[in-house]
Amino acid sequence: MLFASPALAFEGMLKASLSSEQGVAAQIRARYSKAGDVRMDIQSKDAEGQPVHATTIMPATGKSYYSIAHEQKAIVELPYSTLAATSKQVTGAGDNANLEIKKLGKEIVSGVETRHVRVIDQDNSAVIDLWLTQKYPADLWTRAFRGRNLGLEMSDDERSKAMKKYGVEPGFSMKMRVEQAGGVPVVFLVEEIQRVPVPPAVFSLPEGYRRVQAPATAQP
Repeated sequence: MLFASPALAFEGMLKASLSSEQGVAAQIRARYSKAGDVRMDIQSKDAEGQPVHATTIMPATGKSYYSIAHEQKAIVELPYSTLAATSKQVTGAGDNANLEIKKLGKEIVSGVETRHVRVIDQDNSAVIDLWLTQKYPADLWTRAFRGRNLGLEMSDDERSKAMKKYGVEPGFSMKMRVEQAGGVPVVFLVEEIQRVPVPPAVFSLPEGYRRVQAPATAQP
């Protein structure tokens, strides 16, 4: 589900990291409003080791979301329709997935009990380890990335559909390790989740930033 129902929306904050064998590549902070708005901040470094702070603000209503480059003080407005089109490209992939599923038992991740499941995608030579919990809504990652599939061939929703087909109850991923053929394994680790009130101002665009025209073909 690309867009969560406001009535059921989780309100609070999520902190996570993206890392590889070379160390932590990015720190992620996502905040969610009760109305369904999402703000995601990513702190990383460029090729020269300089800090980079990027923000994506995704209002629950309207036709656009916003990508913000703080170092350049620039805001790019992007159409939600692009994300919808990207999502449609993988629709149905879960029904035809050629997977091997391994249930590897229970583990504690960041203080939360999880079910460790390994998903082996036979068609794409990808191995995805998921540490799942029912404690939080399963769509928090999808809502934060809105159409991005975290480097996978199959979107979160389609992967969940495929897992149900193989007898695995979907859940929220406290930890996810992705290894694709020829690539470097990456790990998304949730370090903290809090159900707390989030002020509406968090989802406002910063003042004094210049508006940049979106590219002809926006990338989700």
